[in-house]
Amino acid sequence: MSDFSISEGKNTPGISFNSKTNILAISGKSYPENARKFYDDVLVALKAYLPTSDLLIEMDFDYVSSSSVISILELLKKLKSLSPKTNFKIKFIYEEGDDDMLAIGENYKKITGMNFEFVSK
Repeated sequence: MSDFSISEGKNTPGISFNSKTNILAISGKSYPENARKFYDDVLVALKAYLPTSDLLIEMDFDYVSSSSVISILELLKKLKSLSPKTNFKIKFIYEEGDDDMLAIGENYKKITGMNFEFVSK
């Protein structure tokens, strides 16, 4: 396995995967013109790297559009179905007092059934 990254763009988050630590980090603003395509492309890149043991996904968004919220949820669901033996842990980082962002993370946890840790900053 090797690492990969997608640089943060004006409307897209930075995404990096470290194969030594099995950490997928997604951070920044997420309001791409076509959120579904952006996150589908991320999934294609990830398919080659999915570990069969543990995977920590760190999410630290400054802003997420409604279409990104849906596309990120679909990404999580697809990752879980593609790698059912992987132990996923999501570290969801949000700005203290940002109840809307926290609610997004809580909904992801409820819908996916994945292990979430919520961290305020």
